[in-house]
Amino acid sequence: MDVSEGESASRRVLYVDDDEGLLALTKRFLESSGDGIEVVTTGSPRRALALLASESFDAVVSDYQMPEMSGLELLSVLREERGSDVPFVIFTGRSREEVAIEALNLGADSYLQKGGDPTAQYGVLRQTLVRITDHRRAERRLREREAYLRVTLDSIAEGVVATDADGTVVQLNRTAEEITGYDADDAVGEPLSDVLSLADGETGEPVDPMRRVAAAGGAVEVAAGTKLATSDGDERYIEDSMSPIRTDDGTVEGVVAVFRDVTEAHRERERRERQQRALIDLATDEAVIGGSFEEALPRITETMATVLNVERASVWLFDDAETLRCVDQYDRASGGHDRGTTLTASNYPSYFGALAANRSLGVDDVQTDPATAELRDGYLEQKGIASMLDATVRSGGEVVGVVCHEHVGEPRQWRTDERRFAAEVADNVVIALVRATETEAGETERNERGVGTRAGEEKRGGRAKPRAERNEE
Repeated sequence: MDVSEGESASRRVLYVDDDEGLLALTKRFLESSGDGIEVVTTGSPRRALALLASESFDAVVSDYQMPEMSGLELLSVLREERGSDVPFVIFTGRSREEVAIEALNLGADSYLQKGGDPTAQYGVLRQTLVRITDHRRAERRLREREAYLRVTLDSIAEGVVATDADGTVVQLNRTAEEITGYDADDAVGEPLSDVLSLADGETGEPVDPMRRVAAAGGAVEVAAGTKLATSDGDERYIEDSMSPIRTDDGTVEGVVAVFRDVTEAHRERERRERQQRALIDLATDEAVIGGSFEEALPRITETMATVLNVERASVWLFDDAETLRCVDQYDRASGGHDRGTTLTASNYPSYFGALAANRSLGVDDVQTDPATAELRDGYLEQKGIASMLDATVRSGGEVVGVVCHEHVGEPRQWRTDERRFAAEVADNVVIALVRATETEAGETERNERGVGTRAGEEKRGGRAKPRAERNEE
């Protein structure tokens, strides 16, 4: 007999009968059969219940009519009150059909009649016990293997969905549930194309997994960027591989799809591409590189607000070591630009200190962060700001200003690529400032030589003031 590891080859049977002579005879015959059957006997159904509660048995054989309770009543207690599925055989001399029917309805595994040739009678009982215990052990091993498979599948980081030959889902693991939004109970029995509702990321054309595998005649890869519509209508991006499930003779009996969620990586790639395009546009913008600072400012702030999807974006410059002045603020809702707001270090020392110490300052919750909490009453609440991303404008190692992104609504967690983009935009402000300074210096030199019409040189802090600053004065 095939016995799994840790499983005994013997069969422990509890035999219940009020006929003491029959108990001994049956025990002797079964234990001498060579099938590894061990028989524990009792003439009391109540004693049998106590034994079943405290010991393990592979099967129960019971007479039908006994003084304390009938075999059917004993079976009913086991099945309905205790929830036991131990194999149960009614072994009785009564041959009424209704008894057999009731026994089977209550969950008996077999109904055998006593009498006739003892050798034949006990041979049938022996065969029945071997059959039902082997069957129960096979069921147990199958359940254990299925449980092990389920644990293994649920431990895999990728989503796994398997189908039958018709493309109907028969299994999916926990990761697949999380990605698709389908519970296993809801997905099993549904077409694979419904659970894995795929579309080409570029064309939007539906992708039928079963047809792809059938057309390829083997495993196929689904490219990154493939869209998956989840059960709740959300959209995710996945990388997928699908393979046919074949029997030993090569017959395709299903498909298995293994996939992973690459939504965040895909969206980060899209963000970085958008950010890089914007930075290239700024680096080649005539206003930025041509020396017209007042024309460069709105280009920069509008780019900032659009690329990072914030309500407002602004550029601030230091008038002196203590005062930051907004030289341009773009409001996406109105499309307007504003300037002139000032912040002083004496009023907001923590914020100014954070700017001096950090290349970029990403604050997810401005209300609670120590660097920005002091701005709450004087600036943040009146503008409805929830999160703020700043990057310092540095020239020659000195902080000369800051670019600011203001998010309105629920607090927002700033990503690494967004922080990097803000810092790179700040570098473009430096370029615009330097070019503006160079242009001003050139104009001054021409004026001094009498070439231009502009006279004098205006300076602030040892450098020529950009045109935008002088216009305000």
